[in-house]
Amino acid sequence: MSRHSVTGDIAPIPPMSTTALLLIDNQLGFRDVAAWGIGASNLEFEKNVTALIAAFRDACVEKPEGQRPLIIHVQYRPVWTDHPLHVSKVGPFGANGEQVRAIDFLEFAAPRVMRPEGPKFVYTLDETPPPAPVDPKKDATPSPPADEIIMTSHGHSVFINTPLESILKKRGIKTLLIAGMATDLAVSTAVRTAQNLALTGKWGGRGNMADAAASARWTDGTSVFVEAQEDAPEDERGEDGLAVEMGRIILIGDATRAFGKAGVDAQTVHNVHVESLRDFAEVRSTAEVIGAFH
Repeated sequence: MSRHSVTGDIAPIPPMSTTALLLIDNQLGFRDVAAWGIGASNLEFEKNVTALIAAFRDACVEKPEGQRPLIIHVQYRPVWTDHPLHVSKVGPFGANGEQVRAIDFLEFAAPRVMRPEGPKFVYTLDETPPPAPVDPKKDATPSPPADEIIMTSHGHSVFINTPLESILKKRGIKTLLIAGMATDLAVSTAVRTAQNLALTGKWGGRGNMADAAASARWTDGTSVFVEAQEDAPEDERGEDGLAVEMGRIILIGDATRAFGKAGVDAQTVHNVHVESLRDFAEVRSTAEVIGAFH
């Protein structure tokens, strides 16, 4: 088992079934910048999210069934009728200023589902293509990549009243990468909640069995570990001698976006919130993640 610091150079990210990319609220209504604040951060946001999705989709094509990484899309579906993303909100949010619904997925981040005639992209959950029919007589040929997972949330936590926690556990996810909008709202909440759940063993491993120094954490690229003290009691160490075995969480800082508020410019809001999340996750760039994703 190779060892890498969680704070030094990025460790390899295995493109396998234990890795998931969580894409949060990539929706057209965020182009209505004035509805969210004063200006938007991170001019490279669209390019970086596009590159991440492409890297994961390429891995899904290259890997056989059962070994493919997972892509999860979350759509925020607010209940408040005056919310900028409410289902009733329509505006010039298309790539070329077309009138579109604010709630629907951005063109570059639309979920992909596989059908017999080829891949289909889901821009609105109201028009999701029906599942592909199952042909029991079909020859055992390599199957196409599975559909990307799509779920909705009704608040800023993607874990509340959604199947996300259950999916991470049932799918055996150990490495969770997070990107999307807004940095200081749903993204921040997702990172914090994912770390709290990982610490308590809800996904990614046993969690934290005993108090340990954060500086002692290391990763094999998949999970995060800390060795138990030699004199630790049995209930504070696993059979493998570990006091901590938990999921690895990576926030892709330049694949998120924030908006200016309270007289503070958007990039400062973005930077402060990303920096504060270093206590909950590794913070990496898109280039680092794609370079390590092999």
